[in-house]
Amino acid sequence: MKVIATLVGLLLLTNSGLKAQDCTATPPYEMNELAAFSIFQDNYKNKDYPFALMYGRWLLCSKTKELEGYPRFSLASQYPKFIDIYTQIGLGEQDPSIREAYIDTALSLFEEQFTLFTDEEVDKYELYQDRGRYLLENYQNIDGGLNMAYGDFKAMFDMDVEKTTLLGEGYYVRVVIDDLVRKGEKDMVISMIDQATAYAGLELSTYFDDTLESLFNTPEERLEFCGAKLEENPESIEDLKCVAEAQEDLNMTVEFLQTTLLIHELEPTFDSALTLAETEKGNSSYTSAAEYFKQALEMADNDTDKKNINLELADVYSSTGELSTSKRYVQDALAIDDAFGRAYIKLASVYGQAVSSCTESRKLEARDKVVYWVVVDYLTRAKSVDASVTNTVNSQLATYQAVTPSTEDKFFTLGYEQGQRVQVNSSLDSCYSWINESTVVR
Repeated sequence: MKVIATLVGLLLLTNSGLKAQDCTATPPYEMNELAAFSIFQDNYKNKDYPFALMYGRWLLCSKTKELEGYPRFSLASQYPKFIDIYTQIGLGEQDPSIREAYIDTALSLFEEQFTLFTDEEVDKYELYQDRGRYLLENYQNIDGGLNMAYGDFKAMFDMDVEKTTLLGEGYYVRVVIDDLVRKGEKDMVISMIDQATAYAGLELSTYFDDTLESLFNTPEERLEFCGAKLEENPESIEDLKCVAEAQEDLNMTVEFLQTTLLIHELEPTFDSALTLAETEKGNSSYTSAAEYFKQALEMADNDTDKKNINLELADVYSSTGELSTSKRYVQDALAIDDAFGRAYIKLASVYGQAVSSCTESRKLEARDKVVYWVVVDYLTRAKSVDASVTNTVNSQLATYQAVTPSTEDKFFTLGYEQGQRVQVNSSLDSCYSWINESTVVR
């Protein structure tokens, strides 16, 4: 009897899968329903899928939800078994058309559950999840399988935003959003992110930020999007930063400064202070620049930032002509790193600027040229401790060496001797008192 049943079963499976004309609402061979169901269960457990289908297929045809003699029977709980049966038989077929027919039948059983069973009998949310995962696993054998899977995951999200966002650490939300991004569905992506943000952890929130940034390829688009969000929440640091970046890219100098100021007022940080300082310096607003550089210096947490900011302050104060203050910040930078070549170059520049300042209303004299020896000393020191500044130093050295004291200046006007150490301070001119350096006649 088993041989005959096998042949009949194979004939039915090969010809149609689950066609209406082959579907009978009663067990095979006029068997008792409970007995047929028992054989179905045993064959399924033993992975004898063709026989399981032969003895259980009548359940799909009859749609019976009650089985006499088995009060715990649930038709809904049988559907996943039939889906597995059709899938496993299909995957074992060599003929692609037959294989796909079995998979299609399995998919039809998923769809049937949405209308056949009530919400009490089947959790529709889990049904979308199960079908979506099934589609992902078998998409090679399903035309449009990936799109269908993403559609089911989106249905999960629409049913329960919080649950779907938290499920799998945001996996289902990610795959749907990635798919929508590929399709250019910006509005849907934004809507999903807006809904899910309240339930997202740090990693998922970062993903949302990166996704939104990738959506808006131009500064104009980012400005419009983030500006709209800012209207809803004017104190959102994240949206303010987005707006500021777009304004900077669009060279909206005034607007960028206003936005950055607001960010700094709401949440002062090292980065915001430094950004304001650099912006104000670029606008030649040196007083404001100095104030923000000082704030940044107080918040700096490493020596590299501290020495660079000290050098920025030296630059700001040299721009306002406050040369002694500029020197002090150079020295602070060198106290952190005595091999900081750029600091020595800056100090040389400050001393060179001192000569120009002191001779602004009078003629350059031999005593003023002595200061240039100190300038040359520091330029030489710069490249001796920091090879990275060698080219910069070499481009300046010749200029300063050309204006150091001439032979006449040294020996006749100033009365110096070769190799003599001389002081650069008020003994040259009161204007140079703050320099207080020594150098050697050469």
